[in-house]
Amino acid sequence: MSAVPPEVGPSRLQRVRQWLMPTRRAMLNTAAILLLLAAIGPEVPLLRPVHSFLFVVDISMSMHTRDMHIDGEPASRAEAIRRSLTDALRELPCGTRAGLGIFAGYQTMVLYQPVEVCGHYNELASSVAKISPKSIWASDSEIAKGIYNAMGFLEESDRETQLVFITDGHEAPPISARYRPQFRGTAGAVKGWLVGVGESVPSPIPKIDDRGKQVGVWREAEVQQADPYASGRSTSSGSEKMVDVGAGKISADVAARLQTSPGREHLSQLRETYLKLLAEELEFDYTRLGGGTVFAAKLVSGQASAWRWVPTQTSQGLGALAVLCLLFAYWRSNMNPVSWTLYWLSWPLRRWQSSRQARG
Repeated sequence: MSAVPPEVGPSRLQRVRQWLMPTRRAMLNTAAILLLLAAIGPEVPLLRPVHSFLFVVDISMSMHTRDMHIDGEPASRAEAIRRSLTDALRELPCGTRAGLGIFAGYQTMVLYQPVEVCGHYNELASSVAKISPKSIWASDSEIAKGIYNAMGFLEESDRETQLVFITDGHEAPPISARYRPQFRGTAGAVKGWLVGVGESVPSPIPKIDDRGKQVGVWREAEVQQADPYASGRSTSSGSEKMVDVGAGKISADVAARLQTSPGREHLSQLRETYLKLLAEELEFDYTRLGGGTVFAAKLVSGQASAWRWVPTQTSQGLGALAVLCLLFAYWRSNMNPVSWTLYWLSWPLRRWQSSRQARG
């Protein structure tokens, strides 16, 4: 009489494989739990690179110039800025901080210190909608000084925040290469963007009265056509110094890049070459104003301002894991895809039939 061989249990390797390769039912249950959590949409804090921006909008008179288009219709530069900036704020990822300021004369006024965009979008969008050249407090438009002024705010209070200065680059009164405003800070200490708005073809600048109505356009005789500093104009502030004062030779390249146009200063265009010169000197990036989605993507493609713990939605990640569990459950099945799908879709019906038979 032969002996019955003893039963051999699963080996350690087999037990590990069983633990790593759960059953189809376990995968399906896990997928159901993950889908339920995805529907709830929990947020978890994750360490992420975040950006902080101070948007400063030029509201000088040239912003009335109607050389832009919105939905195929003619629009002023100010209207185009409002549309693009509102859309860009909506597209910026949660955790991004955004502040808002306006520029006229030679000064920048900060309206909002940077705040988180998702939690404060309505307030930011409402403020952007009210930005208008009608709020101007000075007739001049000394672009370089306005940029330096805005950089001074950030250099003193928040170096993590990047300056985003939106302008057409039209200096009024015009400047000469010998008497340019001098930046007295450290280039690169504040990061930022110069954003050009307008077309390269000169257009008339509408003249707006105190009631906000257009009363013609600015004429040549009404606008200063040359740098008045060369004729003894005083600086905007007593301590201000100019580039090249007392200097001899002036760079012909710099003079050309200023894009001054004596006799045509009453017309306005995007002075892109000048803005690129300023961007190079300040170690800023330069871009043209575009649609809000593209604008936001360019801003966040640069170097992050800081790393912070940010509440992050997990719905997409949980949904992706649920799909992987479903695919894994199918892979463990011996059925073809159609039969496998029908089998699990009919599971509630089969459970109902089983319980009915058990009662009968």
